[in-house]
Amino acid sequence: ILPRVFAFLLMLRYLYIVAGTLSLILGVVGIFIPLLPTTPFLLLAAALYFKSSPRLYDWLLRNRYLGVYIRNFREYKAIPLRAKIVSTALLWATIGYCVLAV
Repeated sequence: ILPRVFAFLLMLRYLYIVAGTLSLILGVVGIFIPLLPTTPFLLLAAALYFKSSPRLYDWLLRNRYLGVYIRNFREYKAIPLRAKIVSTALLWATIGYCVLAV
């Protein structure tokens, strides 16, 4: 019965890695698309990487661009002010473009 448990845990680990990578991709896309949230997807990716791979989790936290979102949320429980301003400005620019173009 031990090999079955080991196989299940290994499969679960790979599933977490795949789900974390998909969440990471959505988080990166969310940086450029205003209606897609960035921080929640990056936090989900960090949680899934934490459960599956310490190496991927450390890489994500030490990443020059993406680690800032996670570290700020962990330390201050908030999204940085600059990110809020940029996302709000992009959101209004997108709405304005849609109103004028359509």
